[in-house]
Amino acid sequence: MGPKRRRLALSCVACRRRKVKCDRTYPTCVRCQKGGVSCDYVSYTKQDSALPTPSEESPQLRREASVTSWTEHADVWHARSKEHESARNHEESQQSGSSQPRTQTKSLRELQDRVFDLETHVRAAGTRPISPAVYLGLGHSAGSGASTDKNALHDHERALLRGKGFKTQYFGPSHGANLLLQFEELSRFVKDILQRLPTLEKSRNIWKQQRRDLNANLILPEFDTLLSLVPEQNRTDALVQEYFETLETTYRVLHAPTFFRKYKEFWASSRDSSSGFLVQLLLVCASVNCSVAGGPTGFVGRSSVCRDAAVKWIEVCESWLELQSQKHMTLEVFQVRVLLVIAMKLNCVKVKREWTVSGHLLRQAMSSGLHREPTFLSNTISVFDQEMRRRLWFTILELDIQNTLDRGVGPSIGPFDWDTLPPLNLHDEDFDESTEKMPSARPMTEFTRTSFICLAHQHLPLRLEIISRINSIRICLESDTAIELDQKIRQTLDNLPKWSDHAAGAMAEALSELLLYEILLLMHQPFATQVDAPARHFYSRAARRDAALSTMRIFTGLRPSSRRTYINLRDDLFRACLATCHDLVVSARSREELLQDQTIAENLIEQGVNVMEERIKRVGQGFHTYWLTCSALGLLHSKLSPEEPAEKFAQETADRVATLQGYMMSQQIPPVGNSNGVEDVTMSTANTLVGMSALPTPGQPLPELDPFVTTTTDPFNTFPETLFDFDITDLWNMGGIGGSTHY
Repeated sequence: MGPKRRRLALSCVACRRRKVKCDRTYPTCVRCQKGGVSCDYVSYTKQDSALPTPSEESPQLRREASVTSWTEHADVWHARSKEHESARNHEESQQSGSSQPRTQTKSLRELQDRVFDLETHVRAAGTRPISPAVYLGLGHSAGSGASTDKNALHDHERALLRGKGFKTQYFGPSHGANLLLQFEELSRFVKDILQRLPTLEKSRNIWKQQRRDLNANLILPEFDTLLSLVPEQNRTDALVQEYFETLETTYRVLHAPTFFRKYKEFWASSRDSSSGFLVQLLLVCASVNCSVAGGPTGFVGRSSVCRDAAVKWIEVCESWLELQSQKHMTLEVFQVRVLLVIAMKLNCVKVKREWTVSGHLLRQAMSSGLHREPTFLSNTISVFDQEMRRRLWFTILELDIQNTLDRGVGPSIGPFDWDTLPPLNLHDEDFDESTEKMPSARPMTEFTRTSFICLAHQHLPLRLEIISRINSIRICLESDTAIELDQKIRQTLDNLPKWSDHAAGAMAEALSELLLYEILLLMHQPFATQVDAPARHFYSRAARRDAALSTMRIFTGLRPSSRRTYINLRDDLFRACLATCHDLVVSARSREELLQDQTIAENLIEQGVNVMEERIKRVGQGFHTYWLTCSALGLLHSKLSPEEPAEKFAQETADRVATLQGYMMSQQIPPVGNSNGVEDVTMSTANTLVGMSALPTPGQPLPELDPFVTTTTDPFNTFPETLFDFDITDLWNMGGIGGSTHY
């Protein structure tokens, strides 16, 4: 028997390359007409009917994956995607001469699809399927739904997911209307009644129009207002590039090719852009405005000029979002929701509300059904929207979990409260809105912008279990349980892939490790801080110190812009510095020593303090963590140098804080006209700080300072309404510090 003849490809080259359905209209199919690309069909007059190589393709067929300002990075990923696609086509061409290997490959894929369909129906029937992690290498579905039968998904499911795309509303099993899924006779009867009331719909429209006429119309921020807030192009290019190199390689919100296309169109003709895209662009710029050098300098009170600009953008975008319809949700608006939470966190806006804000976002996502796998409940959601829903859901989860840790409370959601499958490890250039079947996921050893979320999903249930035990008010974490969980975390650390792609080094690779080191530190801290810890909990002390030192090493090894972004996103550097200081102070009192060279730990803590100081110079926020870490470092120096008086190190710490405050005052932007407001208040506060330091001021004697002597027996309050709680707004509303309160 001769070699198996290859089946003729009747679809056009563009549709075959994108793996979408072609109507085979000659000379141009409908999809190519809508997309504005050239439509070519393979001629079979020659023996070779293989697809043209990427070098032979028309330039119009190549997807624009970037803008000119950062084409070097985006084009690398785009070219890599093309290379893999070309390699697959070449491999298929080579296998066409042998029927057996091709048949085996095809059979394997058919079996994988059948297994996926079977497990989907098993899940719908109420039994527990295999872990969703197995789907990472298969692709999630063969089309817009897991089954071709429209009724099959709802036969045994007791939840309602109504709507298309992101215009969905989810109602769980306890919702009263869910009985209609089993009470089909009532459903048909209700529909029959509605058909007999044709005037009902007409009356409803009339009532809506009357309400519009009587009530004042809500006015959205004007398009010109949004347009005027966008920075100049060079600055915007730098901000967008930084965002996609750092945040969009960790927390997935935007589809890069779609955003870049709109971004190019915006600079070509800004009037043709939508207000939703302008809001997205402003929030992207606001997220990294304080991290990218080259912006305006100076301070207004305790806030930097860059932060003030970002806060203004955030407030305008927040007002735009509040006036959007909650019923008719779109992907663009949902992306704005997530971007708003990220931008507020990175600019320290409403810090005390971070946990409640992310929790509200989590509930909004659940009300839209993002916590449910769309292929289990609906056949009306495209594969593009399915993948974007998965990305947004796990991004929202990570944001809320981090705020939960920083707040010190239990998780808002448990590991069995969602069944959304993990996003596929794919380049954004591998799929778009016209894709009808998602390609197979790339191996985890290959870095994509989604690799971090895919990795974080694998140990997400374990982290949730540990966080619930750490912050529980009823369950106490036992020492044996902590060691068992420690082994699981370290095994996960050992299995993390080593990405060679330089894009992973910006933030994703470091954050993948820091997620786990943070859990290790918090898990062992209750045992390491006990009175009998040196003898009884030796391993917990060693594990906590190792996690803290590893955290500081990874953090200080990041590039400067990534460090400035990361320190506003998480508090693990602050935890690591305090934990190391505490451990070294305890070690100085005992005979045993875990660390051979204490100088290394001191240098790392010093570098951490420098990063916190740089954060204040950039943003004007973070005084509380900076002050506590400076104080801990000063105490450590005094314990490691007992021959020196303790007052010397206390004075050095006060001088350091006062020097930073003096720098901020020297960078103040003068107000327009004469004013005795914030400027006078901050000057009075600065003079008080300098007076408490060893820095002389003209006409003012240096007061005596003995910080280690207290006039009260009350315990030290780590959140005092005092001078050094710089993040308290009251500090800037009083004309100096009065009273004689000491701590």
